[in-house]
Amino acid sequence: RKNKMAKKIDYFNFKNCSALIAGGATGLGYQMAKGLLSRGCKVIIISRNSDKINEAKNTLNNQFKSQCHGIVCDISDQKSILYMKKRLLNISKGKLNIAINSAGFNIRNRIENVSLEEWENIQKVNLTGGFLFAKNIFSYLKKADFGRLINITSIFSKVSFPERISYSSSKGGLIQLTKTLALEWAEHNITVNLISPGPFLTDINKPVLENPENYKKFCLNIPKNRFGNPEEIITASLFLSSKYSSYVNGSDIVVDGGWLSS
Repeated sequence: RKNKMAKKIDYFNFKNCSALIAGGATGLGYQMAKGLLSRGCKVIIISRNSDKINEAKNTLNNQFKSQCHGIVCDISDQKSILYMKKRLLNISKGKLNIAINSAGFNIRNRIENVSLEEWENIQKVNLTGGFLFAKNIFSYLKKADFGRLINITSIFSKVSFPERISYSSSKGGLIQLTKTLALEWAEHNITVNLISPGPFLTDINKPVLENPENYKKFCLNIPKNRFGNPEEIITASLFLSSKYSSYVNGSDIVVDGGWLSS
């Protein structure tokens, strides 16, 4: 009598799961939305720009024939995020398995040229936005059968570069926000982790990409000798999103072509 074959487990099956991605209409957030949709997840992308949301949502739905929804939201604004939370109730029925905060922006300046307004605007989106996002989706993650919060920080939270004073400070703060939430939320079956990307070929790096000398200077720090292609972020996000990564908590996956090892 033949032994029954062991049941195969698909560790990256996201059917009947839902995900919310801040900054999901462009850049790395868009790629992570694409990855989750390709594995059967329902995805809600949020962004401040309604045109970008509609364009991304239509493209993704055509490509994957999946459920991709969009909500206009500025995660650094409390009124806006409360509006998003109400909209989310109708789409996800009050439950979320995965929340990814990929929102953020950067203005390059040396400290002598950074105005207080510029400093505060960057902290407001990159750090306060992360706080408000986490605070307002906590109840949704807690009600699901498993919960995942993933904050997208940067290698500049650990090393830095000239003219990154505001950005690096905000991303460094996001690390400690993540680690503290990992401790607070563990009892609720929610893990909280980080992905720290190095330089990628996305809009946030346009000023570097448009300057050949700057690009060459950057690549000297990267053993792979190039910027990352946006799709190269997808597998890291799928790993941390999986219900089978339940013992990974308070961790940081660095996707930087080897920069931090050099």
